[in-house]
This record gives sequence, C-alpha cells and structure tokens, in this order.
Amino acid sequence: MSQTLISIVVPFYKGEKYIEKTIDSLLHQSFQNFELLIINDGSPDATTDFFDKIAQKDSRIVILHKDNGGVACARQFGIANAKGEFIAFCDQDDFWLPEKLTKQVVLFDNPKVGLVYCGAIEDHISEDRQVELPFFDTYRGNIYASLTKKNEIVSCTAIARRTLLLEIEAFDKDIELMGVDDWLAWLKMSLVCEVDFVEEYLAIHIFHENNYSSNEAKMYKAELVCLAKIRPFAKSYSQSKEVDYQQVEKNIHLRYAEAFIFNGDFRLGGDALLLAAELDNDSKLKSQGLFFKWCPSFMLTLLQKTKRITSI
Repeated sequence: MSQTLISIVVPFYKGEKYIEKTIDSLLHQSFQNFELLIINDGSPDATTDFFDKIAQKDSRIVILHKDNGGVACARQFGIANAKGEFIAFCDQDDFWLPEKLTKQVVLFDNPKVGLVYCGAIEDHISEDRQVELPFFDTYRGNIYASLTKKNEIVSCTAIARRTLLLEIEAFDKDIELMGVDDWLAWLKMSLVCEVDFVEEYLAIHIFHENNYSSNEAKMYKAELVCLAKIRPFAKSYSQSKEVDYQQVEKNIHLRYAEAFIFNGDFRLGGDALLLAAELDNDSKLKSQGLFFKWCPSFMLTLLQKTKRITSI
C-alpha cells in the first residue's frame, strides 16, 4: 500500500484562522504518497494571495475553486476531481497525528473493506479541555444497523475507496443535511462495503463557537432529514431489514428532547417528546411533552435548579 495514492479532501469556507495549522498536520504524515486538495467553497474573503501562499507550502497541495454550495457539495467536488484510489477527509480546523494514514491504509488490503475510521480526541477550545472518548461504540464489518442508531464516525477520521464514493454519490448537497451530511455518506457506504477501525486516537476534532454541530435545533432537524433520505436508499439492501426505523426516529426525538430540556429549551424539548410519543402512541411521553411545552419556563427553571442542587 506504500505506492497507493491517497487524496486528502479539505473543504474551505471562512477558515483563514485555522487552515494553515491543519495543513501542517496533514503534511507531517509518515505516509507521504498523497495529494492534498483544498476545496475553496466560494469563501468570500479569501484572496488569491492567500491561496498562493498555501499552495507554496508543498507541491502536493492543489487548490480548487467552486461556487458556494456547502461542505457536502465541496467534499463531493473534491472526490470527483481527486486522482487517488482512496479519499481521506479532514475539516479545515481539525488535525491528524503523524501515523494516521499509515495505520489506516493497510486495512484496505481486505478487498471487502471500503471505509476505515479511527478514534478522535475531542478538543473543546473554549473550555480548554480535551476528551478521549472510550472505544465502546466502535463497529467493524457490516455495520449499517448499528450506524443507524448514532453516527460514531467523525469525518476527519474517515478514509474510503473513491470508486464506491462515486458509485453511490456519497455526499448529498441538500443544505438541510448540514452537520450530518457525513452520517448519510457513511450509512450509504456501510450498505455497499465492510467497514474497519483502528483503535487508536489518530485525529483531533476541534470544537469551538463556530461549529455547526453546536446548534442543537439545526442538528436535530438534520438528523431527521438524514433518516428520511436513507430509508428509500437502503430499501433494496438486505441490511435494511434489520433496522426498526420507527425506533431509530423515536430515539432521535428522545435524545434531543433530553438535550433541549437540559439546556433550558423546554418548549423544544416538549415538542420533541410529543413527536416521539406520536410514533407508537406513548401516553406517558405525551404527558411529559405537554408538561414541558405548557408549564411556565420560570417554574421549570426553578425545578431544574433545585434538582441539580439537591443531586450534588
């Protein structure tokens, strides 16, 4: 695999603050046979001089420009213009450890494997803390059913076969998928190939105030859109028969209801509980949803504070 060409695809939009540090981490890979595609997704303030400076860092860097269409559209554009047999993904503000490509690419010796991922350290910049999540929910092989429950594949950790990504048109440009477009791509991939995993932290996923994933309401809507899109796509695949899509949707509603209520967005939490209740006529959930939807916020806030204080 040392002679295999890997194309690294990095979408760029208003990322001047982060991109050079990201590029430096990518260039310091022990696996050196790659091209680095920076996809300028119509970023309004980035100048020609700025991109010229980036391109001068290394001869393997290729700058591609396109009209703004969102990160998924930029990724698919990068895949279409890549020369490599494999596509590795990284966001403009994330980082790789030096051994990432070396340790992942060997897993493609198995011809059934089309997607490989690894662990990622969460770096919460505003809180000045890093989190190494335990490897509890890691999946290998035919993982579609498991992956419908929750996206455990961080985009900056993924490498995939280019032919498969093109075959299934992995990334959907629908802007309503923003934040979970990668989940839909991995779900599609898991229907057409096996998935493997390196049980090491080989990437650093940055969380800051500009992360789209920090917006719970938009992410909630996006996950439901993702589920609605994957169901008809997966219908003809046998793996789809293993999935209780109603339960998957209910779990999405419940997970975000809990998050909304924890953050004090009681009406949004109530609405999510009511949607979960509708799926299987759950009267208990319906009562809870109505309570959080119509009870005055100041009372719920007081109850919440009291509960948290007494639980300390």
